[in-house]
Amino acid sequence: MRIRVHELHPMLIHAPLALLPSTVVVDLTAVFTRDRKLDRAARTLWWTTAGSGLLAGLAGMAASQEVKADNRHTRDMMLLHGLGNVVIVLGAFGVAAWRSSRRASLFSGLLGLGSFAFAAYTGWLGGEMVYSHGVGVKELTMKDSELDQLSPPLASRQAPARILRDAVKGLGWLLGRARRVFTGSEQLDPSAFGVKAVEQRMERQPQVTPSDIRSEFRPV
Repeated sequence: MRIRVHELHPMLIHAPLALLPSTVVVDLTAVFTRDRKLDRAARTLWWTTAGSGLLAGLAGMAASQEVKADNRHTRDMMLLHGLGNVVIVLGAFGVAAWRSSRRASLFSGLLGLGSFAFAAYTGWLGGEMVYSHGVGVKELTMKDSELDQLSPPLASRQAPARILRDAVKGLGWLLGRARRVFTGSEQLDPSAFGVKAVEQRMERQPQVTPSDIRSEFRPV
């Protein structure tokens, strides 16, 4: 099976998700040990994390134009996922620039911890779009000729230009929708934040009573 352009984002996103907590650990260790080598390593890691996040983010913006979000709920989840990751990437570059001329501090470490917690949430939103709503998966059931129009193979000649074009379109879509939401001309589906989805799953789970547990241990 050929790798498609829209599959580049899930391939790249693991790098910043792994680098961010690693950077925080090294940063905080440098704070408490006052080790200059660790401080320099953390400084480099901040830039590496920000750069990998930028690449994954650009691939994600391109992917937003290459997959089908069939309903408002999914489109709003995609908006929250994208906006959240933009904030995280900009924050990572901000911390990296700040750390370029300063030593590690508890403040930078706590910022990193907060960013990682937020990244875990946006990552969960991304997983919900794929595993619960089939975003980026349902397209694979299309015929190759139709799929090539929507998301060409990653190794094809048109892939680089397509990624760049769709990344620009994706950024425009993201900023345009965000502006309409913040100005009140559009409303977000409250369930897109994911809280209701978790509650509904909890409600669907069968309730286990003490009598059910005791019945499992009844002698035969």
